[in-house]
Amino acid sequence: MIYKILELNLNCDIEKNFNHALNLCEQNICHNEMINFLKTGSVAEKQIAALNLDSVLSQNEAEIFISNLTGCDGKIREAAASRLYDFVHETPFFAIYPEIFADASIDINANISRLVIDSLTAFNDNQEFKNRYLNKIIGFIKEGFDEISKIKFRDKKYVLNKQLFKIYWSLEGLSVFSESVDGKTLMHILENVLARPEYTIREKAAKILSKYKNNSSFKALYDKVLNDENFYVRFAAQSSKEGK
Repeated sequence: MIYKILELNLNCDIEKNFNHALNLCEQNICHNEMINFLKTGSVAEKQIAALNLDSVLSQNEAEIFISNLTGCDGKIREAAASRLYDFVHETPFFAIYPEIFADASIDINANISRLVIDSLTAFNDNQEFKNRYLNKIIGFIKEGFDEISKIKFRDKKYVLNKQLFKIYWSLEGLSVFSESVDGKTLMHILENVLARPEYTIREKAAKILSKYKNNSSFKALYDKVLNDENFYVRFAAQSSKEGK
């Protein structure tokens, strides 16, 4: 009986939120009101505000907006992430949040991870942003491998998959700024990835190595991915436009 009551309450909440969101869509909400929604609104209000905000006009507004990228409901995070590319290319206010970008790069929702990582090109010329972002991303990779090394045979598969997911998206983020990673550090990361049996993360390593196909220091690793047993890994190694 208790489960039926909870189900009815949940359905009522969903209908209430849907109707509220529908009403908001039909309203002409001003800029300041949308910023207030992003700061203190409900899930529906924050989602609508993130999707409809026309611009970010100050550092304070940037901080309010980016606070909706992590640590909140997934619908809010995805709405904010979907607007991130436009805002970071229009204003410099987001350059002081590299750690938040790193956290959002490994969101449990892969759509959010992709949207956040795609926005990183706005910071190609900002070395401080790149260094701080990479510092946290490399930490995620190390943490992932450390956790994998502790996994026991009896542990459930999702324990491993959680860490592989973290490494996968960390590598994707790292690939954007790989030229700013110390050569020895990058080499160590790629060697660890290529030693794993999971082709998904080896494919990400191959994508990075494809940018270093003409670099003698990485030749052995590049040759290794060119001859990988998995088609997707081999394809990723051959897909870059220009190697270094």
